[in-house]
Amino acid sequence: MSNSIENPVRSQPNFGDGGLLSRLTRKSATASARRPKTVIALWLVLVFGLFAAGTMTGTKMLTGNEQNVGESKAANALLAGAGLGDPAVENLMVSAGSTAATRAATTDLVNRLQKDPDVTQVGNPYGARGALTDGGRKALVQATLRGDPEEAVDHVDGVIAATAAAKRANPGMEVNAIGPGTLDKEFEKIVEGDLRNAEMISVPITLLILLVAFGALVAASVPLMLGVTSVIAAMGGLALISQVFPAGDASSSMLVLLGLAVGVDYSLFYIRREREERENGRGADAALFATSATVGRAIIISGVTVIIGLIGLAATGLPMFISMALSTMFVVLVAMIGSLTVLPAVLALLGDRINKGRIPLVGRFNRRRAGRGGISLVTDRKMGFWDRLARMFTRRPLLALVAAACLLGAIAIPAIGLNTGESEYGLPKDSAIMVSLRKVETAFPGAPATTDLVVTGDSLNSSESRKGLEELGRSAREITGGSGKPVVRIGKGGKTALVRVPAPERGPATNQRVIHDLRDELPSTLSETLPGSQLKVTGETAETTDWGDQLRAATPIVIGVILLLALVLLIATFRSVPLALSVVGLNLLSMAATYGILVAVFQNTWAEGLLDFTSNGSIAEWVPLNAFVILFGLSMDYTILVLERIRESRRAGRSPRAAAREGVAATAGTVTSAAAVMVAVFAIFPTLPMLELKMLGIALSVGILIDATIVRGIALPAMVALLGERGVRAPSRERSGRPRSRPRKSVNAAPESAGARVAAWADDAR
Repeated sequence: MSNSIENPVRSQPNFGDGGLLSRLTRKSATASARRPKTVIALWLVLVFGLFAAGTMTGTKMLTGNEQNVGESKAANALLAGAGLGDPAVENLMVSAGSTAATRAATTDLVNRLQKDPDVTQVGNPYGARGALTDGGRKALVQATLRGDPEEAVDHVDGVIAATAAAKRANPGMEVNAIGPGTLDKEFEKIVEGDLRNAEMISVPITLLILLVAFGALVAASVPLMLGVTSVIAAMGGLALISQVFPAGDASSSMLVLLGLAVGVDYSLFYIRREREERENGRGADAALFATSATVGRAIIISGVTVIIGLIGLAATGLPMFISMALSTMFVVLVAMIGSLTVLPAVLALLGDRINKGRIPLVGRFNRRRAGRGGISLVTDRKMGFWDRLARMFTRRPLLALVAAACLLGAIAIPAIGLNTGESEYGLPKDSAIMVSLRKVETAFPGAPATTDLVVTGDSLNSSESRKGLEELGRSAREITGGSGKPVVRIGKGGKTALVRVPAPERGPATNQRVIHDLRDELPSTLSETLPGSQLKVTGETAETTDWGDQLRAATPIVIGVILLLALVLLIATFRSVPLALSVVGLNLLSMAATYGILVAVFQNTWAEGLLDFTSNGSIAEWVPLNAFVILFGLSMDYTILVLERIRESRRAGRSPRAAAREGVAATAGTVTSAAAVMVAVFAIFPTLPMLELKMLGIALSVGILIDATIVRGIALPAMVALLGERGVRAPSRERSGRPRSRPRKSVNAAPESAGARVAAWADDAR
């Protein structure tokens, strides 16, 4: 592009609205560019200092009853106080064909288990309280593990080894094992294996897409550098935060997922704009100055929007979500700080070297694309595919907006039938652990799972009270449909009793209904048998039910708070109530469409073979809210970037319709590249074994795809054009700062040093 004639709009670094955010981002970039090596060194000290502090402190994880809520949490605390807390029990169903062969194999296994130092007790099925079925051809061995039941995974290796040795010594022997230790072992394999592998795969995928976006290795590496270093710093921050708010199992994965996303997004926005300014004829310092005043401001607003969503997640009151939200807020904050400090420093230090390592094929493609119009705020020429779409949709905005709304509404129709529930263990039905669960449950109903009734009162250790507790257990068994005799245990002091009732696995919806029936019907039975006593229901199913009930109760409030805070932020940023309401409305419509696809895929059976899962007719309870929070933040990133660009165009004198077209066209490459990174990363999750991760991956990848195409390409420009002067307003000269009375120097002048150039632009800004 020729620089012989300086465009009057480009000749002045008059970007932003002169407000606090623009001044802050300009000053931050200016200071960072003056001493880039110092800023980069301080950034590395911050990153590795936090990581080292976190490593030395260690991450405190949520354990035991800390993860629970509601009645089950209170009941568990009563059991622990009365010394009635139970150790972990592994259920091993043995079959070897004939009755004699099964007995010999079972005896061998029992003998081996009794030698395991991690096993405190072995229930022999041929003893007084034996468990045999199918004419003695199936026997149930129950091995009690030592230590805290929450640490069963650390004590189950001996059981696994003894089982393997018994199978080798008894040809034809089959053992189906199910218990907290074996289940945790399977989850550990997925979380620490497959999920970590997915996170590692996401890095090269991100780099590949960035290479296509920039066509140069150095430029593609910078966003990845910011994303990775932000995550490293936040991992240390997670450990420090966990000392007050212990971390859940998913906190680190959520941190990596969203930290990499926002770190790459913010860098991508920044670098693309800086390169664009250079291509439009600005010098290095002027390009950096203009970028910091515009994209820097958008980054702050976008980051605050993401944090607003995470505040809502913490507001659920669920311990796992509180930890997840706080640690993820921290990584977003770190990425924002890095984008406003170390990123300008790196760009200032690299200069034109950011284009080093050009890839010829990609470079030629990008140049041809630029030749078809490039990206320029101040030219009227066509800018390619997205420009043509924006022209078409802003020409008839009402028609385009209605068409987009109808399309999103049609996709959202299945969401009307959204059914949330417990997703059992979230593992594939054909996995070894789930096959064992079904077989043990079929042969010995209620063996793998029980429901616990916790009764508090006076003199529960009397013979009359014991009879009443046994009667309570029989009444509860009629509700659960379990087989076997309820077990009654009395705590120290006779003030707390445990009645353990067999409770067969019947699916998420039925399990939850059974818990509610127990809580509704048993108090009347208790008042007759043990007047004055109190009852609480707990157990694994009760814990899951309480967790889901609290989540469902909190979700509408959380979403309402997020939307309200977002409205306030948008109104404060763009000074337009109609625009803020419209943006939030589009966001909700996009989310509804995402939920529609989620329901269509996972509540039905047509995609089971494609994604390797078995539908249980429901969506995991935590997925819709988590998807809303993440998508709300990421989609608002794109929306705010486009709206900020539209406002720049309005400031340059464009009409709302022309500004909408230019804003979409100018940000097309940036948003498309950022969305491609996120879709590619999230699309890894449907390939993982856990059903809940498949759901979250589909929701996030589809949601971003919808937002980056239908919303950004059709609905948003049409909406801005339709709102006209009530939408994105052109800031007045009075609001944008003092009148410009003194002449400005050319942005392409060449002062004697880089420091002098930056100082000149800082003075000019004031």
